[in-house]
Amino acid sequence: TIRLNTVSNITGNIVWSPNYMIDDENSFAPLVSPDVTTTYTAQYVDPFGCTATEMVTVKVVDFVTLQAAPDTTICLTDTMRLRLVSDALNYSWTPAATLNNATIPNPLAMPVNASTTYNVRASIGKCFAQEQIVVRTVPYPNANAGVDTTICFGSSLQLQASGGSIYTWNPTRFLNNANIPNPVVQAPPLTTRYIVEVRDVLGCPKPVYDTVLVNVATIFANAGPRDTSVVLGQPLQLTATGSTNYLWSPVTWLNNPTIFNPLSLPQDNIDYVVRVSNPQGCFSLDTISVKVFKIDPDLLVPTAFSPDGDGLNDIFRPIAIGMKSLDAFKVYNRWGQLIYSTTRIGTGWDGTFGGQPQSAGTYVWIAEGTNYLDKKIEKKGSVVLIR
Repeated sequence: TIRLNTVSNITGNIVWSPNYMIDDENSFAPLVSPDVTTTYTAQYVDPFGCTATEMVTVKVVDFVTLQAAPDTTICLTDTMRLRLVSDALNYSWTPAATLNNATIPNPLAMPVNASTTYNVRASIGKCFAQEQIVVRTVPYPNANAGVDTTICFGSSLQLQASGGSIYTWNPTRFLNNANIPNPVVQAPPLTTRYIVEVRDVLGCPKPVYDTVLVNVATIFANAGPRDTSVVLGQPLQLTATGSTNYLWSPVTWLNNPTIFNPLSLPQDNIDYVVRVSNPQGCFSLDTISVKVFKIDPDLLVPTAFSPDGDGLNDIFRPIAIGMKSLDAFKVYNRWGQLIYSTTRIGTGWDGTFGGQPQSAGTYVWIAEGTNYLDKKIEKKGSVVLIR
């Protein structure tokens, strides 16, 4: 039995036809129970004599048609649409917890177990049919590209991925084979982040990605100026750069050979070698030659120079022997005009003023400095510029 519902002005009249298996042919909501498919027609007349006609077909079936899609396997955490072929009017799925709607024919399922059996009851009135769909899940590949690693410049590294059956690495540069789990990164010149795509032929076929950073450590040891001069009794502050760990050799006259800036009190000429390294063992070497003058600290100034670009005596500068600082070095022309000045040890006059080469002749200079005993030294003299 089913109720036919109409929506209209109940002050009018209605007549249903045919008068077949209907409880009241003049009801706006009659009950019908046909045993064959029947089309009922409702003729409505309002209080003013206007009429309207509508029809409804009541389909009568011997059973509920229900066919479920075949059992399937999906990747865990994915969703799938449960599909039915059915003429039912009502549906009830169990278990409902992992469905978006348990009362529709094609709900969306996201199973959380390795295997879930979804049962559906499809009904037309009191008639019903039941079916089930088994959804199995397999986990995504557990992609692992390995831990980030630091290698020394010029070294190679074997990567090691896991979690699947098929591997594809990107980028492919510096790799001996981009389609195996354990390729060798061959002497990469720069830091590179590698991405591995992992697939599984036994479980979920969808790819999963992971990354590994290959950090290339390039160390350039710098022990300071290649050649350094001191006078006997003058402390020398060594300073190296390049990384985090330092080791000086020989240890002769050093206060601490394991720091970047040890203090030396050399008694004779010596070459110091510094080994600069990082925690991964990458290292580089550099050397500084120390010449010890067994004279008093002084400012030695040449008497002539020839700035002709031949690489010999092109720069006029004082040689600071055992000096802590150069407080002043000034050059004047014959008219007393200051044409050069500096306080930097190792720099000097190139024979020009205002960008113009100066003529050959005699020039006057003064030099002032402080030695390592904080004693002031002042000197003056003349120099011949030769063209």
